[in-house]
Amino acid sequence: MAKAAGVSPSLVSFVFNERPGVSETTREHVLKVAAELGYQPDPLARELRTGKATTMGLVVRNVANPFFNEILMGMQDQAERDGVSILAMDARYDPAREEAHLRSLAARRPAGLALVPVGDASSVRLWQQLCPESPLVVVNATLGAAPEIPHVTPDDVSAVRLAFNHLHGLGHRRIALLSAPPELMPDRDRTAEYLSLCAHHELPAFPIYASLRGDGLIKHLKMVLSAPNSERPTAVITNSDHTAALVYHATRQLGLSVGHDVSVVGHDDLPTSALLSPGLSTISVNLREMGRQAYLRIAVPGLGNHREPVTLLVRGSTGPPAQQE
Repeated sequence: MAKAAGVSPSLVSFVFNERPGVSETTREHVLKVAAELGYQPDPLARELRTGKATTMGLVVRNVANPFFNEILMGMQDQAERDGVSILAMDARYDPAREEAHLRSLAARRPAGLALVPVGDASSVRLWQQLCPESPLVVVNATLGAAPEIPHVTPDDVSAVRLAFNHLHGLGHRRIALLSAPPELMPDRDRTAEYLSLCAHHELPAFPIYASLRGDGLIKHLKMVLSAPNSERPTAVITNSDHTAALVYHATRQLGLSVGHDVSVVGHDDLPTSALLSPGLSTISVNLREMGRQAYLRIAVPGLGNHREPVTLLVRGSTGPPAQQE
């Protein structure tokens, strides 16, 4: 790269690290040559050369959910300004796979880790044992067993309350909440708020604890939604737009109609959610800002928890229960 641009390797380094002392003309020339060559600095080589880590880790529980891609992009937007790269790994809802990823990352001695945990705080404790000096932030989970670790989450309690009150106001009295099984549940505050609301309104609780992956979830939902009309929920609050789309599939495979026979509320407001038919009523949250806040809690020691505000977007997937129309 340096030879092609006719400059020294150190000057290339100055350009890509935005160091002072390089003229604008030279900077533009180096960047133009780099673009023509498709050149990108190698973070690992830089770490070996300087002894300073420039890679952060991100371990998520299910990369198939676009939610986590938005988190990653938010982290990357901030990281690129600092010359830091993000190494993302997918646990696929498997605690053993999550542990393997943590051990692999620890061997690299990264600048820090953003962890979207599978289940409880055991993965946090493992990371603290493996890299006790490495900054850590927990994302999209509320781990009461690790209060000393900064958390970046949506306002989950408000999210459940907004969804529940919207459905209750439409006349629904059998409202279900879709969640991971208790042993893999990272957001117990959502379930606690849901159960509290059911008790407050003297309504039966319909928590649906299930694997949140693909065909297995659709099969489980079909069992729940195929109960007699007087026993099945008329509305489902989900934990993501990704799982809400699977509720659509299960509902239609049973010959039922989303928004009429079964109302559905998602969480995330992914770009594709308004394109579903009918459009998905969902909880909107700024996922890229969550990613940015996660990055900052690794880069800037001492920052506390961040709770991202949420709002409810009402579309065609929610309506009055069919029997009351």
